[in-house]
Amino acid sequence: MPTIIAVAAAFAAFSILLPVIPLAVISHGGTDTLAGLATGVFMAVTVATQLITNRLVQRFGFRPVMLVAALLLGLPALWHMFSFAAPSVLIVAGLRGVGFGALCVAQYALVGQLVPAGMLGKASGLIGVFVGASQMVFLPVGLWLLDAGVSMNIVLLLAAAVALLAAVMCIWIPSVEPERPEPWSPEHDPAVKKVSLRRRVTMRVVRRPRRKGMKVTIAPAIALASVSMGYGAVSSFLPASVREADPVSGASIAGMMLSIVGLAQLVSRYISGSIADRQNKAGLGMLPGLAMSSVGMAGMCAVIAWSLPLWLLIMAAVCFGAGFGLVQNDALLEMFLRVPRERLGSASTVWNASFDTGTGIGAITLGIVAASHGYTGAFLCGAMLVVLGITAEVIDRVRRSRALAKLSAGEREALR
Repeated sequence: MPTIIAVAAAFAAFSILLPVIPLAVISHGGTDTLAGLATGVFMAVTVATQLITNRLVQRFGFRPVMLVAALLLGLPALWHMFSFAAPSVLIVAGLRGVGFGALCVAQYALVGQLVPAGMLGKASGLIGVFVGASQMVFLPVGLWLLDAGVSMNIVLLLAAAVALLAAVMCIWIPSVEPERPEPWSPEHDPAVKKVSLRRRVTMRVVRRPRRKGMKVTIAPAIALASVSMGYGAVSSFLPASVREADPVSGASIAGMMLSIVGLAQLVSRYISGSIADRQNKAGLGMLPGLAMSSVGMAGMCAVIAWSLPLWLLIMAAVCFGAGFGLVQNDALLEMFLRVPRERLGSASTVWNASFDTGTGIGAITLGIVAASHGYTGAFLCGAMLVVLGITAEVIDRVRRSRALAKLSAGEREALR
């Protein structure tokens, strides 16, 4: 429970500021490009931090790494009480990115260490529920406060206070010794009976006992990143686009939309995890999730472009959020189930790097699109980018099907 509360509070601090910072940059005279660049720098530093987080965890342990990460998510933003100049925006974004990157990798690696393999689906779904609930509640909070006339300084102080709460809860995180990677031997993976069989299968769902087996995470990583690009546009520009259409209550409406996206992710991630455990198979919701995400993004584009009724925007947000949640959980499970257990930390790094790289690239590139072709153009491009994920997933499934077709019935059964 302390782990869950700490993670939920840290994500709350992150969520309060996620839509507020780009909107505040624009409100203080900054451009759409700078607003997108702030998110992009945040995610770029996040990814860079994720690449070294496993080493930090090996050196210092889960507890200190997550405690410092929680503090960095909220405290640096207090500098915005004094300045929203471009250098300040980018430096603060980078510092917060360090905290977010370390937290994301450490939390899932810790879950992978605490629970047995047969419960990874439910465990990842459960932590997804709490993270999603935190985002659902706190994503709109900053926007609502600003819309109600509360000063930006109060919003920044609130985010810092929540980050402090997360840091305090990190003190009670279970003391778990991170597993060290070891050279592979057949005894490490009971599902594989012969080394020759391992050499014949190139792509499969079960753990791959290869020292360079992280290649098996490429397809789910591309799928996740393709949807995250669209999420970068949604989180950065949906508040500004809705406020542009409705200056009076646009921020509140946008906050509600982000909350709906978070709720849809929460529900779909838990459902995805439960189905994966019940069917003993990951990836069942990947293609439906990709399709739903693309349709949801296109729906947001249509509603904003043609000033369609609000309930259609709600439906589009639900569709995008539910699809994004399916892709998130199935991508995580596919990665976890394709690598040896001692490489769960590396798989967590790949998952988080894919998520955050996609979000950062989407915020920057689609921010440039928004500056030249408006917010509708940015959302439309986001919907089209999901095709990359669909293509990667289809190719991955075809390759695995061909590999499995070459095996005998007994060999296929050994891989289940």
